[in-house]
Amino acid sequence: MISPLTIVLTKIFSRGFYRANAGSLLFFFVVVISYAIFITPAGTMSHETFQLYEVIVMMTLISNPVAMSVIFFAWLLYTIKSWQYVTGQLTAAENGFLYYSSTALSKFRQVRSWWWMQFVITLPLTSYGLLSVGFGIIYHHYLLPLITILYLFLLITVSAALYVWLANRLSAGTPATVSLRLPIRWKKPFFSLFLYHIVHKIKLGALLTKIFSLFCLASGAYSLFSGNRHDTRVAGLLVLTATTGHLYLLYQEHRFEVMTLAFSRTFPYSRNRHFLYMVLRYLLLFLPEIVFLVATTPPPMAILLPVYAISVMLCFRSLLYWLGLNMNIYLPLIFGLYIVLFWLIMYGYLWQSAAVMLLLAYGLFYARYYKLAPAE
Repeated sequence: MISPLTIVLTKIFSRGFYRANAGSLLFFFVVVISYAIFITPAGTMSHETFQLYEVIVMMTLISNPVAMSVIFFAWLLYTIKSWQYVTGQLTAAENGFLYYSSTALSKFRQVRSWWWMQFVITLPLTSYGLLSVGFGIIYHHYLLPLITILYLFLLITVSAALYVWLANRLSAGTPATVSLRLPIRWKKPFFSLFLYHIVHKIKLGALLTKIFSLFCLASGAYSLFSGNRHDTRVAGLLVLTATTGHLYLLYQEHRFEVMTLAFSRTFPYSRNRHFLYMVLRYLLLFLPEIVFLVATTPPPMAILLPVYAISVMLCFRSLLYWLGLNMNIYLPLIFGLYIVLFWLIMYGYLWQSAAVMLLLAYGLFYARYYKLAPAE
């Protein structure tokens, strides 16, 4: 039987967490997962072949330690995000009654109630863990699915213990807020301001973007095409898809520049300097993918693919200087451009299309930077 404390904690914290992060969670777990797993294949690909690809992707995730490590790190960040929300709500004045009602129970009962509250928050992760166990049993891969379940149990248990410790400290009148900020101060160059904005405001969106991007590169795609790993077309398509997955961050950067940094156009910086700042910013933003490409591709491709990715990002970003914050036009245009780039890669024009994208990005940026429409 579920205790009253468990019900109260679930209503206050679990439901509140989902409401606060509904947009990002809905995008990732409905749009991305549904598209990647459940969408009906189009074109000449048969249903049997498409189902085989899905099985290969799932088998890679339950049998590849590298892919599993990436997933575990993403889950840790998700858990830290839940810590931020729960500790912030726990210290709110309207939830002060929990200091005295919950701490009157034994520590075991407190941990049990907080454990179930955190379990509800991590239901998206737990569903994947159960799915991996099912696939592991069917295909006789037991170790990594078992480690997955133990890792999830550890995350939930540590979270519950943290909440019990914090609630008891607060009930004793001792401030014990959990700070997730690094106690380090360093200079913030102008080109890096948006990167700090990501850390401060849109962490979850950036995390989901990076998960999708690295998933495109590190999942079963390379295993699937292991006989063509030196074919630039295969790697180019993966990089193009991973780069297109950054549209959310590119749009947020333009929004940040228009609404927060509009004054920056009065700085004594040339347009060339601003463009170089944008290149440097995207190199840092795409750094995890660049490291992965350097580690997994031959030397010529390890240079060409990051250059191609940065060129595409610059082009997608510069289009916003022309279109503004008009998502209804921007998304269809990007979709059409994605199709064009897809076929250019298929016909072997990878580096040529990278050069065209870079020139187009610079031209749009140079022509429209000082004609940027004000935010409405």
